[in-house]
Amino acid sequence: MSVVSAIHASAAVLLVVAGAAKLSRPAQGVADLLGFRAPTPLVRLVGASEAAVGIAALLVGGPAAWAVGLLYATFAVIVGRAVLVKAGSCGCFGRLDAPPSRVHVLGNLALAGVSFVAAGAAVAPVQAIAQSIGDRPAVGAALVAEIVLVAGLGLVAFTALPEALGARTARAARHDSATLFRSMPPPAAGIGGAVPPRAARTDDAVPVSGGRG
Repeated sequence: MSVVSAIHASAAVLLVVAGAAKLSRPAQGVADLLGFRAPTPLVRLVGASEAAVGIAALLVGGPAAWAVGLLYATFAVIVGRAVLVKAGSCGCFGRLDAPPSRVHVLGNLALAGVSFVAAGAAVAPVQAIAQSIGDRPAVGAALVAEIVLVAGLGLVAFTALPEALGARTARAARHDSATLFRSMPPPAAGIGGAVPPRAARTDDAVPVSGGRG
C-alpha cells in the first residue's frame, strides 16, 4: 500500500467521522453560511451521505475515491467562505466546534488532491490492508495504526488547532494592549487636578527703576 493510498484511507476515515458527528449531533454551520436554515433531518442526511461515501472509498476504492476528493474540494470552498465571513464554526463535525481557518482550507485541498490520485490505485484500502496483514501481520497492524493516527491528527488540525491558535492570538493582543497603556505616562496635574501654569519667564518681568525721578 502506497503512502498516497494510506493518506487517502485516513481521509475516508475522517469523512466517516464527520458524517457520524452530523448524524449524532447535527449543527447548522453549512446551512447558515448558505443563507438558510436546514431542518435537522436534512443535516443528518448529509452526514449519512458523507459516511456512506467514506465507507465505500475504504471498501471499493476507484470511483468512490473520486467522490471523496470532490467532497473535500467542496468542503474547501465552504470553509473558505466561512473564513471570509468570520463564522464561528463551519459545522463540519456537527456540534463539535470546528473554527474555520486557513489550516482547514489547505487540509481539505490536500486531502482532495490525495484522494484524486489514489482513485487510480489497483486495490481498495481495506483489501490492501487485508493483504498486508495476511503477508506480514505486524506490518499490517502498523499500517492500520498509521491510518487511524493520521485521521486523528486531521481531526485535531481541523478542530482543536484553529481554536488554540485563535485563543493564543487573542491573549497576545490583550497583552500588547495592556503593555501599551502601561507605557503611556499619566498627564501632570497640580493641586485639585489642575494643570500648573507655566513659570513666568524672567525676561517677561517688568523692570523696576532703582533711581529717583
